[in-house]
Amino acid sequence: MTRRFFFYLIGVGIGIVISILFFGDREIEFAYLPNARTLKHLRSQDLVYSEQAVCLMNCMEITESAFERVFYEGDLDVDFSDSDVKNPCKTYTIEIDNSKYLSRVLIDDCDSVSTIISFGPTNCSCN
Repeated sequence: MTRRFFFYLIGVGIGIVISILFFGDREIEFAYLPNARTLKHLRSQDLVYSEQAVCLMNCMEITESAFERVFYEGDLDVDFSDSDVKNPCKTYTIEIDNSKYLSRVLIDDCDSVSTIISFGPTNCSCN
């Protein structure tokens, strides 16, 4: 009995080593929950800025690269209760955690393009 258990452990050990050699340096991402799936979808598309978003970025003195760093690497949460997901072109309200300047972003998801519509709340008067 102990001999079988010993051979079993050797087989499991060899299997683990082979798995690490084949799959070890892959980055595994768990994107099965709605928030993670939505963010992964938005991040995989082309990012475009509306005129209002450009005006707000200029007013708040935020560069596109700084926003993209927050958008792609930051801790974001989709507020589905404040988002409009019933239309073919969905509009998502995204809350940004741990950011100095931004707290909310409104993004339009249409035709494989993520369009930044506006930021909020700000003291800027862009129409």
